[in-house]
Amino acid sequence: MKTLFHTLLLLPFAVMVFQAYSVSALPIVQRISQSQAQGLSGNGTTVTVWLGNGTNIDFTRTGETIQRAWLDDAHAIALEFDAALGERGNASIVHLKRVTGIHFPNLPETRSTLLTVITRSPYGKKTYLFDVRYGSGTPKYATLAVIPDIQPLAGKEETANWNAVERGLQRALAQQLISAQSPLNQRVQTFLTNVRNGMPIQQAAEQAKVSLAVVSKLAKMGTHSISRPASLMPSR
Repeated sequence: MKTLFHTLLLLPFAVMVFQAYSVSALPIVQRISQSQAQGLSGNGTTVTVWLGNGTNIDFTRTGETIQRAWLDDAHAIALEFDAALGERGNASIVHLKRVTGIHFPNLPETRSTLLTVITRSPYGKKTYLFDVRYGSGTPKYATLAVIPDIQPLAGKEETANWNAVERGLQRALAQQLISAQSPLNQRVQTFLTNVRNGMPIQQAAEQAKVSLAVVSKLAKMGTHSISRPASLMPSR
């Protein structure tokens, strides 16, 4: 009987610990690709804002700055930014938080709304669209991170991002398949710089004067553990 009494006393505490662990185990950051956030692929992007907890939309990984942003229905959501907007601004994070008591004449109040964000990079403007929902209960994430697309290379079935290309280049240099002083190494380095700055892979390769065949092979080397490829890199 005494053992049962102690068990009953400890049960609520155990439930609280389990709930706290479950909440902490939830991902704080969720990732979404640029193309999906622009509505160019997938089913679009939904961002949820919970009561008492703001939600960030983070563009820092894209190398873009936010020029403008607006909500179609602003009665329940307020927007803040980490820096100034506009041509001279360098904002890259949007913070959304729930508000109450705001009403606009002649503007209907809806259960969700559209957030439009215009960004700029050295390679032009982009438009991002987010379906903003009002959440209740425990937040599922705190930040929605927009990340550069993982793009197909040279028509291959495999896909890779610039991290894989960079790893492949390091392996090619270590195996002396490419000389550190060679023009090819400099071209690939230029390609990597272009992609890090937000330039699409095809355009980055054309500007760096390196073929997508080379980029694709380097990406494959950076993705798979191989000791040495069967053939050397193409000359470009």
